[in-house]
Amino acid sequence: MQHLVSMEHLAVEEIENLIQKAMQYKAGEAVPNLKGRYIANLFFENSTRTKCSFEMAEHRLDMKQINFESSASSVQKGESLYDTCRTLQSIGCDALVIRHEQNHYYEPLLNMGIPIINAGDGSGQHPTQSLLDLMTIYETYGRFEGLKVVICGDIKNSRVARSNYHSLTALGAKVVFSSPDVWKDDSMA
Repeated sequence: MQHLVSMEHLAVEEIENLIQKAMQYKAGEAVPNLKGRYIANLFFENSTRTKCSFEMAEHRLDMKQINFESSASSVQKGESLYDTCRTLQSIGCDALVIRHEQNHYYEPLLNMGIPIINAGDGSGQHPTQSLLDLMTIYETYGRFEGLKVVICGDIKNSRVARSNYHSLTALGAKVVFSSPDVWKDDSMA
């Protein structure tokens, strides 16, 4: 897998493999050697938990970080996301973590030849949060098949709800939503 951009793009086996690897890493087993690799964190939306979680994980993996600030970059002069990413790739970044307000921002970037990790796109997807949620569920229940999971709140605008819905249903859980009508999303009924 070169990119992690959407739970919809992952096969069940890939999801299960990622959860197993994460559990091994958590236990201190088989942690990959990424010392000296460069990763750029591009957060075009404010973030506390996701941004800090990525930074902490990158530190623990001995990666070198470039924390891109759009407010102090050529983006302010009209540079495109593609050109920004191409620049970061050309100066030696090995991977890009991106949070962006636009749904599917990553589509034009997928053929650049650099791994893209989606840290949230508009109301589209948040695959890394979904994987964390899945791991927590698996650690608690040891399975997904036959579980009933309730997701509450603003479903229509929640990238996490969308990612969890796709992954949980693919893994055999039944997902139920609870929200006021104005926050419902009929595409996930």
